[in-house]
Amino acid sequence: MKNKLFLIGNGFDLAHNLPTRFDPDFKNIANKYEYNNFWDLYQSCENDIWSDFENLLGCPDFNILEEIFDGYAPDYLSERESDRDSIIHQVRLNGNLQDALYEFADKADNSLLSIQANELIEQILDSEGYYITFNYTHTLEKIYGIPWEQILHIHGEVGCKLELGYPKGNFTPEKYSYDARRKGDGPYIEIEIEDYIKGIEDYYVERAYTDLIDKCKSFYKEIKIDLLEGFLNKNQCIIEEIIVYGHSCAIDFDYFCYLNERYSNARWMFYVRGVGQESNVCYLIENYGIRNANIKKL
Repeated sequence: MKNKLFLIGNGFDLAHNLPTRFDPDFKNIANKYEYNNFWDLYQSCENDIWSDFENLLGCPDFNILEEIFDGYAPDYLSERESDRDSIIHQVRLNGNLQDALYEFADKADNSLLSIQANELIEQILDSEGYYITFNYTHTLEKIYGIPWEQILHIHGEVGCKLELGYPKGNFTPEKYSYDARRKGDGPYIEIEIEDYIKGIEDYYVERAYTDLIDKCKSFYKEIKIDLLEGFLNKNQCIIEEIIVYGHSCAIDFDYFCYLNERYSNARWMFYVRGVGQESNVCYLIENYGIRNANIKKL
């Protein structure tokens, strides 16, 4: 029915055994593009960055991440410029997120050639419904024959620009700890990393740190409420039921909030798998005031 709106997350592709997990699928591809275990050094909030990769991209820890500069201190005794600016080039050689992302998405989409429709999911979907998918793949189009004009790939799709990262505005790097007297025995002072960078006197070192923080900041994705609104307006969607399948409900809150406000009388159905996802959904329902919601365990 045309009054149904589906929100599709990565769990949907995983239900078809597509290689779309951050660990190991994206991790294995991403590490191929790195020279210094960049992602292992990136943050210290969690033991494993891959457990909440997108959100943790906004929490770099330069106390650890600066290790990519080890062994590349500018050599002012050398006549070669490359012995001084090699520290800057380390930023270009590391953190190649986009290259990894496109290979990851292409590989998953190519896997659709050997995928069959899932009978349970087939019963849930509606060929006349509208779809907001947070996935890059064309599972809906290729496996279930959903017309492309009824689908919005909110983060991009294979063959087009792809977006991955922390929600824009949520960049909160760890405090930087440095030896104030530079003698190796403290006292150590905690300060914002950008304030520390402003105090670096060496041109090459300052440039390297500045380029690195700029690269980390670039790992964000836009919140595209205008894109979502345009899709719904164009299709003149009068939504009575919103079905959420495969979304962790641990990110993308702005979209849920917008839809709840726009369709305040709609019925919500959340399909969940596991205690963690169920907990996320309960938090979402309570904190965003979704009044008419049901949860169905898979």
